[in-house]
Amino acid sequence: ASTKGAVQKVLAVTLGEERQSKLDVCILGDDVSEKKPSPMIYNEARERIGIDKDRCVVVEDSMVGLRAAKAAGMKCIITYTASTEGEDFYGEGADAKVPELGSRKVTLDSI
Repeated sequence: ASTKGAVQKVLAVTLGEERQSKLDVCILGDDVSEKKPSPMIYNEARERIGIDKDRCVVVEDSMVGLRAAKAAGMKCIITYTASTEGEDFYGEGADAKVPELGSRKVTLDSI
């Protein structure tokens, strides 16, 4: 639930201009009129990219995000943290649940 301006600054620092320019679409909470768990943000992204929902995979870290992804009819991978690992993500329809990527030393340079 971050503003576009704040996220764009974070993206510029973490991704760098070159990687950021390669994003097909960047839609944030203030780009849509309904917030999660509404599927609006995911449906908007899918429409802008022009692909079927069956080809979409959402990576989320929260129950509300998972609910939004599933309401959009998309597969969802949960990246949990120590504070959320006990939540019943599979019970809510998660397709996969993995530890937060940082704990596995996944970085931009490694992918």
